[in-house]
Amino acid sequence: MARALKVESRPGRYGSFGGQFVAPVLLPVLDRLEAGFHSAWGDPAFHAELTHLLNRFVGRPTPLFDIPAFPSRPGGARIVLKRDDLTFNGGNYANSAVGQCLLARRMGLSAVVTDTGSGQNGIATAAVAARFGMRCTIYMGARDAAAQPQAVKKMRLFGAKLEIVEDADRALSSATSAAIRHWMGHSDTDAYVAGAPIGPHPYPEMVAAFQQVIGKETRLQLVEGGVLPSAVLSAVGGGSSTVGLFSSFVSDPSIRLIAVEAAGSGESGAPNSARLSQGRRGIFHGAETLVLADAEGQILAANSIAPGLAYPGSAPQLADLVSRGRVETMTATDAEAQRAVRRLAETEGVLICLEAGHALAAAEHVARTMEPHEAVVVMTPSSGDKDIDILWQDA
Repeated sequence: MARALKVESRPGRYGSFGGQFVAPVLLPVLDRLEAGFHSAWGDPAFHAELTHLLNRFVGRPTPLFDIPAFPSRPGGARIVLKRDDLTFNGGNYANSAVGQCLLARRMGLSAVVTDTGSGQNGIATAAVAARFGMRCTIYMGARDAAAQPQAVKKMRLFGAKLEIVEDADRALSSATSAAIRHWMGHSDTDAYVAGAPIGPHPYPEMVAAFQQVIGKETRLQLVEGGVLPSAVLSAVGGGSSTVGLFSSFVSDPSIRLIAVEAAGSGESGAPNSARLSQGRRGIFHGAETLVLADAEGQILAANSIAPGLAYPGSAPQLADLVSRGRVETMTATDAEAQRAVRRLAETEGVLICLEAGHALAAAEHVARTMEPHEAVVVMTPSSGDKDIDILWQDA
């Protein structure tokens, strides 16, 4: 159920969303984490090491990339990809994994625990933990593990202990619950590495801070290229790449910010992952946000061909931006995302993940309503290598 202990006076609000809704035993742990993060974030030496690792270990900065052959018919705005699929080990998730593992080491912790759906956050955390010599435990739903065998192998090659979760939906939501339970029992030695800006404060603030490198790079690259985008689109699961990309454009009202959600099959009444546009206010995984839930507050199973989008909760920052009208929402179906990924591969030689395929499908619709001198930016958070078997099934 979307219920937990409510602590009204705790910090970390984005409008009426966010906060800390956790068991009392975790409040001192969160307080220490918040103090540790703020101390690190104000330390130039921490930033210097973070930047060095983002450049040398993650592979930043990532380029912008035009795809003139992609549109199915001529006309409309130029579509530009932000290519975080070209980073090493976990796509955009590596940005935050590096930051959080650096922070854990600084705080004297010797191990990390995390959860993963698409496998990318798990890969990123396992790789960084290996670099730092830290023990790593990763929880992954059985359904996701079966769909992502290469990711499972890669996490284990990095030395991570992988725990397969058979509970409930056997996907990301269950894996997150299991990882948090682990963390509650081992918080004296283990840091919980959040893959997205979700959960109790300070996680949304912390992950957003580590992911803002995406938005800063993108805006600088656009300025250097003499381009002012008319719209910026990102597919939203947990919301890490979306919050990161939007961070440098949110204060510019002339630029549309569009969060693209997974519509599943698109059939009426069928499960989907559109909690920003169709969700209810609720308490989920330690924060107040928009969730997929029934009238009694029971969490509904999320569904998408892209496992990274199949999560019933949302980032509090995005819930606030949507409620205020600053961020628009669109949806794309499984089939639309598949077609977009395949057409991009066939026309441009670029294989992006199915998560990004949702944003690309929506971007084509948006671009058609614009003029040729305008530009639309699309976030591509990770490579499509993980989705080859899914894409191949109907090829």
